[in-house]
Amino acid sequence: MARARRLAGAVATLAILAGAGGVAAQDKSLLVMGGQGHEDNMRAIGTAAGGTDILGPFEAETGIKVSWSAATNPQLQEALQRLGPLSSTAEDVIFVHQFDTNARLPDFLEPLDGYLADAPIEGFPHDWAPGVAAASVFDGKRYLIPFRCGAMTLWYNDQIFAERGVGAGPKVPEDIYEIAKAATYTRDNGEQVFGVAFRGTSWSITEDLAALSRAYGGEMVLPDGTVTVNQPPVVEAVNLLKRLFKDGLMPPNWATLDQTGVNQLFKDDRVAMTLGGTNYDKTFNDGQSLVSGHAVATRWPLVKDLQTADRSSGAGTVFYWGLGILKGSQHKDAAWEFIRRISNPQSVHALAGNGSGPCTGAELAVSAEADPAMAIQAEIFAAANNPLPVNENINQIRDALGETIQNIVVNDLDTQAELDGLARRLERLYR
Repeated sequence: MARARRLAGAVATLAILAGAGGVAAQDKSLLVMGGQGHEDNMRAIGTAAGGTDILGPFEAETGIKVSWSAATNPQLQEALQRLGPLSSTAEDVIFVHQFDTNARLPDFLEPLDGYLADAPIEGFPHDWAPGVAAASVFDGKRYLIPFRCGAMTLWYNDQIFAERGVGAGPKVPEDIYEIAKAATYTRDNGEQVFGVAFRGTSWSITEDLAALSRAYGGEMVLPDGTVTVNQPPVVEAVNLLKRLFKDGLMPPNWATLDQTGVNQLFKDDRVAMTLGGTNYDKTFNDGQSLVSGHAVATRWPLVKDLQTADRSSGAGTVFYWGLGILKGSQHKDAAWEFIRRISNPQSVHALAGNGSGPCTGAELAVSAEADPAMAIQAEIFAAANNPLPVNENINQIRDALGETIQNIVVNDLDTQAELDGLARRLERLYR
């Protein structure tokens, strides 16, 4: 049913993008700054090969050539701050990460309210996840359209689990340790298999530790900026990471592992359990990786005392990217038409089929019919928020947090003392 609906949606996307009204055909070009994965999803290339190209029909109908400036996350953040204040830029549209949705956005991007009033996006904002839709509104003005959304959850290799006698994913946080211990071993060919691989780079720690802290019922920083990073739930989460590392249940290069690194270890059948996006089914079960057909998404654990009849899993974390128009863009109307077209329900449906995480409730419901991980995403979206409250000091906050957690885990420092010091630093940055 879901497959038929997705195929029908892809056909509808082509028809609508080819025939819908909007900006008149013109000899224009747009320069979009985004990740390579973002372009792959839109053009059905690379990791999305074989999917539905949504940019080709847009270009054919409008005469607007979409060029891409591929950039990493740090490069996109730097570009936003460098290009945003300029009165004229070659770049028109930019992808903005959730951690950059702070009160400086009005200095960098065009407000979108007028465009939305003149040429609305169907279903926006009521069908979008409320917290995500509200994140880029400042002084009553909206600066981003959430485009690529997801949630971080746990994935496991059911083949390794079966070999090592593990029956299911973790139900309480301590299960992560016990499962990792059971699933860490050396194969007959000398290859080391690790029980779990979390991300260890300084900025990645922000999301991973937020999810682990929520499994213990806590937050690193409350939404109002109250710092709780030295409270028992976070202390327990850091101690779990420290035990996993000290006992050799995580890779020894943990502190250098980013999302690409843990994904590759998991795909290469080298770890039994990892953290990944709920939209990673096509990444792991791609027909090519060693884990293909054996990657299973599971919910975050939750301490037993907090489990109820209505809630038995941890909140996890959400992530999202938004699309904005740079203040210096020379093609603002065309930029809005681009954003509007690729955000309509038909495009969102096609993009979900290409592996992009949907931001809308309607598409999540459709995706969940065929992909259990999408059902987990819908649950997380209903319960979770940003890993940290965002403000203008977020880079310093993430640096301080990452540096401290790495030192505790790798150098076996006193967890409580180090987190007390971190709390004092974060309190100054959240003032």
